[in-house]
Amino acid sequence: QAGLFAITGDTGAGKTTILDAITLALYGRVHRNKEVREVMSYGAVESLAEVEFEVQGDVYRSKWTIWRAHRKEEGNILGPERELSRWNPQKEAFEIIAEKIREVETAVEEVTGLDYERFCRSVMLSQGDFAAFLKASERDRSDLLERITGTEIYTRISIAAYERHKLEQQRLSELEKQLETLEVMSEEAATALEEELKEKKKAAAAERKALDMAREHLAWRQKIEELASGKMELSERLEAIHLEQEQAREDFGRLEGHRRAQPLQGQLERLDDSLEQQKTLQGALSELEREIQEARPAAAAAGEARQKAAEGLKEIRQEAAEQEPLFERVAALDVEVREKREPLEQKLEELKQLLEEGRQQQEQLEKKGEEIAKLAEEEKALQQWKENNASLADLAEKLPLIEQQREELNSLLLRQKAAEADIAKLEKERKAGQKQVEQQEQQLAKLQKEKEKLSEQFKKLVPPNYVQERSELLGLLSREVEQLSEQKQNLQELHRLNQEYQNLLNELSGFEEQLEGLQSQELALNKDLMNSIEQMEGLSRQLKFKRGVYEQQLMVANYEKDRAALEEGQACPLCFSTHHPFREKPVRPFVDEAKAELDAVQARHDAAQQAHRELLNRQKEMETQIEQLAGNEVKPLSGQLAQQFKKILDYEDKIARVAPELGGERYALARTDRLFLKIGEAEKLIRERQEARSQLGKLLSRLEEQEAQMSQVEKGLQEGHTILKVLEGRLQLQQEQQHRQQEQSAKATARLDGLLQPYGYRFEAETAAGVFGALARQKKEWEQQNESLNQVSRALELARQAEKQLQTGAGSAARRRATLQARIEADEKVWQGLAEQRRELFGDKSLKEARQEQRGKMEAAEQELEVASQQLRELTLQLGKLEQSVKERSEALRQAEKKGRQIGESLEKALEKAGFSNLGALRQALLDEETAKSLEALREQLANRETEARQALKATAESLEAETQKALTEESIESLQARLAEKEETYSQYQQRIGALAEKLRQNEERRKKAEGLSEQIESQRREYGRWARLNDIIGMADGKKFRTFAQGLTLQKLTQLANEHLQRLNGRYIINKRGDEDLELEIIDTYQADNRRSMNTLSGGESFLVSLALALGLSDLAGRNAQIQSLFIDEGFGTLDENTLDLAVSTLENLQAGGKTIGIISHVKTLKERISVQIVVQKRGNGFSSLEVIG
Repeated sequence: QAGLFAITGDTGAGKTTILDAITLALYGRVHRNKEVREVMSYGAVESLAEVEFEVQGDVYRSKWTIWRAHRKEEGNILGPERELSRWNPQKEAFEIIAEKIREVETAVEEVTGLDYERFCRSVMLSQGDFAAFLKASERDRSDLLERITGTEIYTRISIAAYERHKLEQQRLSELEKQLETLEVMSEEAATALEEELKEKKKAAAAERKALDMAREHLAWRQKIEELASGKMELSERLEAIHLEQEQAREDFGRLEGHRRAQPLQGQLERLDDSLEQQKTLQGALSELEREIQEARPAAAAAGEARQKAAEGLKEIRQEAAEQEPLFERVAALDVEVREKREPLEQKLEELKQLLEEGRQQQEQLEKKGEEIAKLAEEEKALQQWKENNASLADLAEKLPLIEQQREELNSLLLRQKAAEADIAKLEKERKAGQKQVEQQEQQLAKLQKEKEKLSEQFKKLVPPNYVQERSELLGLLSREVEQLSEQKQNLQELHRLNQEYQNLLNELSGFEEQLEGLQSQELALNKDLMNSIEQMEGLSRQLKFKRGVYEQQLMVANYEKDRAALEEGQACPLCFSTHHPFREKPVRPFVDEAKAELDAVQARHDAAQQAHRELLNRQKEMETQIEQLAGNEVKPLSGQLAQQFKKILDYEDKIARVAPELGGERYALARTDRLFLKIGEAEKLIRERQEARSQLGKLLSRLEEQEAQMSQVEKGLQEGHTILKVLEGRLQLQQEQQHRQQEQSAKATARLDGLLQPYGYRFEAETAAGVFGALARQKKEWEQQNESLNQVSRALELARQAEKQLQTGAGSAARRRATLQARIEADEKVWQGLAEQRRELFGDKSLKEARQEQRGKMEAAEQELEVASQQLRELTLQLGKLEQSVKERSEALRQAEKKGRQIGESLEKALEKAGFSNLGALRQALLDEETAKSLEALREQLANRETEARQALKATAESLEAETQKALTEESIESLQARLAEKEETYSQYQQRIGALAEKLRQNEERRKKAEGLSEQIESQRREYGRWARLNDIIGMADGKKFRTFAQGLTLQKLTQLANEHLQRLNGRYIINKRGDEDLELEIIDTYQADNRRSMNTLSGGESFLVSLALALGLSDLAGRNAQIQSLFIDEGFGTLDENTLDLAVSTLENLQAGGKTIGIISHVKTLKERISVQIVVQKRGNGFSSLEVIG
């Protein structure tokens, strides 16, 4: 509850860190602009900042936390987490009101009524900044006040107003220049162009009709020539087909012989199959007889082997029955031996363990004796060392005091060294500042000369008849470059249109070639269709013939049973014949062969039908493509050729609109060359103007840069003089502070020597580290030796007790071993007697192995008998099967010979009817399947080609006759082509002129609309520019000084009012007054001297402290607005005050308690520690940690 308290501690202990913790807990930010994650000490895994505060009777707690991942030192820093809670008196606990970061920030500002910046200015008093403000020059005073009060916004507003005024002025100028460059045609001129355009369009329409008629006549003439040429080509093709048919006549005769022999091919193949079957059966029968001769001796040998195996099995079974009683007696003895041996082995193992334990006990007794002797020697040596170093007993109590004195002296020496470094640094800065001022003066003179030289160069580069103003000159050059670029773009557009026009002409030529190709393909396709029709007719005849043959053979097969029932001499119920030759010599039907041939012809017929349909589809597609290109009879100009003509005419219109002056030229290379020439001239002129503009722009930039550098150097020169004055004042203060620190260091050294003297040391800076290290080692050695003596004494007592217990256990173990030895000897005699009986009966053989050996012999004999029996059964069965197979094969051979004779007789009769003398002639007439098919296909192909050629020739002749009867014109193709070119040229000239007129009218309309829009924009922009011009006149300035100075004057006036209220409570003598003739100049009114006014520079150190403190309190009220700030902190300004001024400052701060303020002073000044009873002492603990102690 104290009104005034101090936060004290050594330098670096963490006094100012308390303020950092307050702002961190409330706003999540560090007062000293550090990164919040840097607050975590090295080696720590968690950091917490928490503050409790009271607002209008309510108590709040704000908390901020960060931590390392997994709570490990190497983990990444996570968080932060924020929390704001309010004390509930009824529940006597804090209740959380916000947890999210954004929510906590908003809630803290709402509760305190302060954001972070206002809190820092309200609670952290800037007394030191105001002390510097009172002594600063006029130029520096504005910057200091801006930083103290946070009024940077007014500078930015002033600069923004100036820049916006400049931008709006530039926009207005650009719009006015655009309006000046537009050239709008008069209404009379526009009307004249429109009338001319109407006349040209009428003339072009009439010319277009004549052009279409010339194209139609030329296309008719070209088609007549194509049809005549096609007719001649088809006649030649028909003659070539007749020649090929005559050359293939001999091969077609061979094909006829094959057709006569083909019905007998099946019978010939069946005869060959029968002969092959007889040969196969004869070979199989011989092989079976050989196998029977081999199988009979093997069956007899298998019977003898079975008899021998049965006798061997009987002997083995008899021997096993005789040995079984001996096996049972040996098995009983084996059981008794095992029952006696197992307890004996257990006792032997127990005796072995007892012997091992006795040996180990003896070793332990020997080691324990050696250990006792060693410990006794160590105890004696440690007691002797302690007696020799008894003087170190009190070092442990005095060493902390020595350490404290050492740290205080080190702190003083460090501050002294820092002061020396600061003095050297200030001296170095002063010299550097002096040198910099001299360099800036030289640089300013050099820049002035360079500026004059650049100005002369600029004047020489200005083109003739151009203005000399820099901004207008570059604008004129830019507009000229834009006009030239627009002209170049128009020429490039014209070049592009001309290229596309040429491409369209090439595409038209391609379409005409494509049409000619399609018409040629159509003629060839018509020929293929005629051949396909002839092929279909031939295949239909073959299909009908093959179907008749198949039905005939099917009937022959169906009447086979009825034919067998006929009797010679009796009438047939179908034909009434009494003689039946086919009953005695039946004809075998070849239904399968006829069916196969029918299917083959049917497949060829179907394939031909499918090919014919595909040809018809192709004919339809080709007609569609020709119609797309050339149109049809209903719409003769609806194809792609007509569309291409239309595109060409459209491009002629575009070219005429873009460049009317080229309208008289044809589609020759001359127009392209002229375009390239004009584009090159435009590019050259643009480059010349751009180069001139670039050089002048660079010179202008260098001139502006020189002027800016001169302004910057002048400003830096003024700042350099100010900095030199400030550095000289700071250097004087540092030298005074160094003198005081030297006196304090001498007193601390004397106190430390008094503490070190009993141990034979003196404090010297060079050996201080070694002395304090030696004392620490001696203290540590005393404690270690004392602890070692205690440990050795305890260990010696324990070793003697353990030795006594080992001796008692060794005697008991010896008695147990003797008793167990006697039992083992008695059991071993019984076991040996039983083992001797077993050896007399069976020796050392294993009963299990003997039984297994006997069982193996019996199983082998049984297996041998089974194998012999199985072999006998298999050989007997195999012999029976072979004899049965011989019977079956003999019967099959007889039947095959019979069937072969029947087939041969039937075939001989058929050969005579077919006109073949023997089987050899039949075989020679037959062709292989591929050759027959190839000849058949050749004959059909020639026939089809002949039909196609005849049909195509007929269709072409008819088309030629029809086209000739149209008689559209008597002119030749050459005459028609010349007339078409003439019409196209005339029509093109009309279109170019129409395009040029339309383009002029369109551009004129666009410029008129653009001029109207620009006029409206200029009027609107003038109003907008007027608004910003008025604002710029009031507050605008390039460096922001105008509005900043005005706003700071108002702020300073309000600040002095609030500061005077505090100054009257602190000291009623003085009043702070703002001079009316200067914006930021303050003066002091001394009411004790008849309101005498004097400069702030005349104030003493104590008076300056009072005034700066009052201003800081006033700023706290100004920043806090309506918030009631009851707690304030001061962290600056006391280290440089002398004793009297410091006494006055403390007295002044104590007077603030009357206003209910609580003020915390952060300082290490000794006088403050003595004057202020309530203190928060910050003590270092090493490794970056400190502790807090509240005193008073």
